[in-house]
This record gives sequence, C-alpha cells and structure tokens, in this order.
Amino acid sequence: MQIIQSLFIGLAALRRNKLRSLLTMLGIIIGISAVVGMVSIGDGAKFLVLAEFERMGGSDLIICFRPRWIQREEDGEWIQNKAPVYLEYEDINAIMMSCPSIKSITGEIDTMAQPISYKGETKHFRFEGVTPLYQEVHNWYVQSGRFLQREDLDRNESVVVIGAKVQEDLFGKTDPIGQELKIGRQRFTVVGVMEEKGDRMATGGWDEKLIVPFTTMWTRFIGNQKRGFELWMKAESFEKVDQALAEVMITLRRQHGSEEHFQFYTAKAVLEQVGKVSQVLKILLGGVASISLLVGGIGIMNIMLVSVTERTREIGLRKAVGARHRDILQQFLIEAVVLSVSGGLIGIFISGFITFVVAWGVTTFLIKETEWPAVVSLWAAAAAFCSSVLIGVIFGILPAYKAARLMPTEALRHE
Repeated sequence: MQIIQSLFIGLAALRRNKLRSLLTMLGIIIGISAVVGMVSIGDGAKFLVLAEFERMGGSDLIICFRPRWIQREEDGEWIQNKAPVYLEYEDINAIMMSCPSIKSITGEIDTMAQPISYKGETKHFRFEGVTPLYQEVHNWYVQSGRFLQREDLDRNESVVVIGAKVQEDLFGKTDPIGQELKIGRQRFTVVGVMEEKGDRMATGGWDEKLIVPFTTMWTRFIGNQKRGFELWMKAESFEKVDQALAEVMITLRRQHGSEEHFQFYTAKAVLEQVGKVSQVLKILLGGVASISLLVGGIGIMNIMLVSVTERTREIGLRKAVGARHRDILQQFLIEAVVLSVSGGLIGIFISGFITFVVAWGVTTFLIKETEWPAVVSLWAAAAAFCSSVLIGVIFGILPAYKAARLMPTEALRHE
C-alpha cells in the first residue's frame, strides 16, 4: 500500500467522524494558537519599542540627566539627590572634545506647556531650548527655513523653530517664516518649520514643539533657578554605545568630581531588557503550551486507540487481502499525523486572527496612532508546524503499532 493511498484512506476515516476529529484536534489548536499568537504579539511589541527609539533618534542614543532622587546601591533605597552638582553648558563641549565615540550631542531643557500667541490667538504648546546638533541626535530636520545656529546661542537670539502642528494651528496656510509670535511675554521670530514626525506613544508631542536656542531659554525663562537639563547623545554606532557611555562618565567625573549623582540611560540597555523580558515570556508561554500540546497529543492517542478497536474487522480484512504489517502501521500513523497537523494549521490561522485583533485593540483603544505590526511570527509558525508533526508521530505510533500487530483471524472474529 502506497503512502498516497494510506493518506486517502486516513482522510476518509476522519471525515466519517468529523465532530470527533475536531474535538480531538482542540488541544493542539489551543496550544499552537496560544504560542504563535503570544510570540507574534511579543515580537510586535519589541518591534514597536525599536521603532519608537528610531523616532527618538536611533538605537545608539545615550541620555544623561541629574535626577531628583537616586537609588543607593547597598540597600536599594531611594534618597533625595541633595548634591550641589548639576549639568552645565560647558559639559557639552567637554564631551565632544574628550569622547571620540560620541558622534553628536545636544543639551535640552524642557518646560511645561506655555501660552503661545499669534495675532491675538493664544494656544498652549511645549517649548524647549536646544543646541544646534539637536537635528542630528533626533534624526529630525527642518522642512522649510533653517534650524538654530551657533550664532543664535552666542547672542541669545529670539528665534524659534516650530513643529508642523504648531504651524497648522497658529498660521494655517500662511508661511510662518519671518512671522513673530509671543512665548509668554517674550517675542520670537520664526526661522524654521520642522518636518512632520507624527505623535504617538512615548514620542508623542513632537509636532507640537517650539524650539528656541538653549542659552535663550536658560537666561530668559530659567534665570537663576537651580535646575538641570538633559544631555542627549548619539554614539558612533550601536556597537560603540557602551564605550561611549564609559567615556562620558569619565568626562563628567573630571568635570564635576564624580558621575554618581547623574543618571544614564541607553537605548541599547532598554532594548536588551525588553529582549530578556520577551525571552522569559516565551519560555513561560512555551511551558504552558507544552502542557496543552501534551494534552492534545494524549487526546489524539486516545482517539486513535478507540479507532483501532472500532475498525478491528476492517484491519483483519485488509490483512486477509494482502495488506502488510507496515501498511497498517503507516495508515494509522498517517491518520494521527493528519489530525495533529490539521490542528496545528488551524491553530496558526487562529493565532493570526488573535494577533490582528490585539494589534487593532491596542491601536484603537490603548495607544492610539501606534503602528503595531499585526504579523504572525514566521519562525514561531514554522516551529508550531514541526511540533504538530512530531506530536502526531509520537502519540500515533502506539495505536498504529497496536493495529499493525492484530492477527487477521482474530480481527475477523471481532464483533
């Protein structure tokens, strides 16, 4: 008996008991859909985090600031940072001069939303003071006009670069370049408009920003207040992030006597942490799914044993007309594999539906305007398919062996 004939005979037997076959596949379907769905959702979340970092500037970002609270290493307790140490404007030049692994750096000082007025109309927008390399650090460039220059910082110029949403809300279709607007009580001239970046998730609010020279912000809006600012830096490459961070720490230690009162974040560390969490979740889900697949495999073996008992006379008849031991073994093994593989394929299809629903739910209700990729993980789907084949073989071998060992005379006498 050829494999194709065994396949057709097995499919015919499964079609005769459609409901039983479906219920038998249920454990496999649940296990496969759960694993592939969760892995795909996890991969989508990881892709989303990476995409957000790319929008912020890339995976080679390094951020440094002076926190209000710091955590002690010995007991993990959080204490107030009372050290009279703050980042200073001179640190920017020191880092650029002393850290060869740093490609670009910008100082950023942010404020709460401020009233912005233009021709009697007032709206509230965020605005921040930055340095000229801000564009390179964040991969965000002007669409029209120009960006801030070194001369603007040296002279504390009253110039501002606005986001696309600010242009739309305040100026409409009017060209804003050269127009004057008021930030609080200060008058500023618009010199540039940033390209539209889109607002979503953690990087929301880009298009609603107004950007002024760092020194102008410091002297006119901050004054003598003791407060720090953030340093956003970009390493030469993703591989050089750790080296660049070490160089920055050494420079700040030289500038301020110690770097322990500053806090550092790198996109690389965050991505590694996300990867570890994702890996743990995959292991846990794999364990849960293994139980479900084990139950599904036992279900397949149970039903196949029942099928052997029900079809004992059929087996005896086949052997009487010339079917060999391996033909019967092959037939029942193929039936078990077909059951398992069918459940696996249905599970993969359902996992795609689950992934799509979760992606739609996240983008519609939780994190709006987020491009969550609703894509089934190909490696997870391939692993699930191979697992379903393996389960069919492992749990189908005993019933198939039992069927193949039946003696024709005893099988034909079976009622």
